[in-house]
Amino acid sequence: MPKVIIPATQGILAYEISKRTGITLSYAELEKFPDGEKYVRVSEAVKGSDVFIVNSFHHMPDEMIIETIFLIDIFKSVGANEVVGIFPYFPYSRFRRFIGGEANRLKTISKLFRTAGLNKMYVVDFHLQNVEEFFDFEVINISAMPLLADYVKRNFELEDAVVVGADEVAEFWARIVSEKLGTDYKLMRKIRIDAENVIIDSVPDVSNRDVVLVDDIISTGGTVVQAIKALRHSGAKRIYAVCTHPLLSNEALKLIYRAGIDGIVGTDTVLSPISHVSVAEIISEEIRKRELDENKS
Repeated sequence: MPKVIIPATQGILAYEISKRTGITLSYAELEKFPDGEKYVRVSEAVKGSDVFIVNSFHHMPDEMIIETIFLIDIFKSVGANEVVGIFPYFPYSRFRRFIGGEANRLKTISKLFRTAGLNKMYVVDFHLQNVEEFFDFEVINISAMPLLADYVKRNFELEDAVVVGADEVAEFWARIVSEKLGTDYKLMRKIRIDAENVIIDSVPDVSNRDVVLVDDIISTGGTVVQAIKALRHSGAKRIYAVCTHPLLSNEALKLIYRAGIDGIVGTDTVLSPISHVSVAEIISEEIRKRELDENKS
């Protein structure tokens, strides 16, 4: 079955996946009119092919979601066999308890993708561990935490280290990193006040230990900044932070450095000044296992 990979955003990542998998790299024409409407056109002949769309919905998620829906619909209308999303960072995944009249945004986006014709998607460290409950097509959720842990071992000085999860939700990722580093892990507890402010409600004892602070997303930097202050107060020596998705909104990185972080790293699911770890290989590996062995039953 012919296969084609199309970058909507993340052209470098699409190129690296194409190089590793042998899937043909092509392009779509994407423009934005002065009134904000999107123009999308595909000239590649994809009838009977499996098409992979690479998009990481950062910075303008609503606009990029619409753009991706147009692409899915185009490929289905011209006869593509399967349309597969490679969406390393997926927005609207930071679930909280719904109140009356509030939109279930993630479920709505799932319906839009399904209606457009998306058959499956690859994501990296989706915020919700029960991701399959929100989508009625196959979702392959890959973790970049082992790669981040390897980076930490190679590049950060660690003495008597402990991994600390930024909150209870981060326990899954903290456990992975601690296993790779061969150390224990602990959890903080936080209370979110609003989109930018949190209160650290509970801090583990990290006296005279180096700390590797782990979270899947760093957006405003509020959690990291407050965590640094709390961990210093609890006796931490050096503090390093790792995340999969370095959204780093507004002046987040400046605030984190100003708070006294000793080192910080993220992946290229979202391009940023700290995106030192690439997810191209782990995505390619999953594609090779699932998509390229056409002799399997």
